[in-house]
This record gives sequence, structure tokens and C-alpha cells, in this order.
Amino acid sequence: MADLIKFPVILRSRHARRAYQVHRFAQSGSVIASRIITARDDVDARRQAVGLAAGNRAELWASTRLVAVFGAFGSPVATAIRLLADRPTTEQ
Repeated sequence: MADLIKFPVILRSRHARRAYQVHRFAQSGSVIASRIITARDDVDARRQAVGLAAGNRAELWASTRLVAVFGAFGSPVATAIRLLADRPTTEQ
């Protein structure tokens, strides 16, 4: 049966870009700035993130995947992130 059905193939353009997030941190660990960049792949994203780090500690994320850490601190603030479930707010 599978040989009778033609499934559409969506080819990804070689020029397609992915979204990445770059987070810069102060020595205290607080976020100085966050920026969304687009890149062809992880290598291109790392190249851009190095320029944005500006000597500060920075992390490069692709969705929930930690791609790279730049800067002074030896370990990342987080190794994974996830969305929290919506919680009802309590009125006071």
C-alpha cells in the first residue's frame, strides 16, 4: 500500500535559517541582555554569539538545547530549560 501513496517531501532550503537565543550574564549571574539570532547551523550561531558576548559570560541556546557557553564562568547557569505548566494565579 505504501508504494501506491506518494507522500509530499518538504525539502529544506540550503539557505534556511534557525532561531537561536544568546543570553549574556553579569559576574553575579544576572542576565545583562538576551537576543534572538538566526543562523544556518550551530557553527554559524557560535560565530555570531562570540561577537555578541563582548567578553561577558554568555550562553547560546537552540530552543531547549544548550549549544555553547562563552566567557568567564566554568559551568553554565542551566544545562536544560523547559516550559512550566500554566498555573492559575491567586488573587489577593
